[in-house]
Amino acid sequence: MRLGRTPLLGFCSLLLVGSAFAQSASYDPHKLMLARSHYAKGMKLIGEQKKSDGEKELLEAVKIFPELVEGHVELGNLSMERKEFREALDRYLKARDALAGLQGLKRLQEAERQRRILESIDLLNEQISQLSRSESPANQGRIQEAMVRLEKLRQERTNQQPTTDTPFTPEVLFLVGTAYMKLEQFEEAVKDFQNALALRPRFGEAHNNLAVVLYYRRDYPACWEHLRAAEQAGVRVDPRFKEELAAIFPEPVA
Repeated sequence: MRLGRTPLLGFCSLLLVGSAFAQSASYDPHKLMLARSHYAKGMKLIGEQKKSDGEKELLEAVKIFPELVEGHVELGNLSMERKEFREALDRYLKARDALAGLQGLKRLQEAERQRRILESIDLLNEQISQLSRSESPANQGRIQEAMVRLEKLRQERTNQQPTTDTPFTPEVLFLVGTAYMKLEQFEEAVKDFQNALALRPRFGEAHNNLAVVLYYRRDYPACWEHLRAAEQAGVRVDPRFKEELAAIFPEPVA
């Protein structure tokens, strides 16, 4: 079955803001700055409709700094515009891998920070124990100071546990799913859309595109369910698509 006119949403409008991820990890700052320079130049050229030159700049950006998630995303968007869906999928998957690597390193850094906090707590406990054995009145003030520092460290440790969140943001999962859908790899598309929705239940564009996939899989009740969810999230569903669906399978009563 070939995908014909379908109301797909969002692959060009979803821009991933990757600077926060890039800046959270310890990478060569010179390479990161150089890659960002190429990225900014590439986006400027694309905005001026010089897409071929812009794409070259983006490719140079991700060559210099492969973890530049937004660079891979924008390259994937260019491929989607050209209807080169296999290339788009490869580029979106690189974005997903880069994001996983960045957030994986962030988790390792947080674990190391937690280890240092525990070391400091142990040292303070030992210091307090030694001071408590002394009969000198002057040490009472030092004990109080150490207790205050100890409480602050315990609070910091409680509030900043290492994250166990998924390394893939909903936007990247949505883009990967859309590329799979265009390639008619519907099973993979469903998984990525569902994973995106697990992270952001009111992701209207993901509901819409999942409805399209379910339509082609002839799961019409679920198709209606996700169309309703897309509309509730503020997405304008293609009325022609709803008419075609209703002609095959009338909308169930909510």
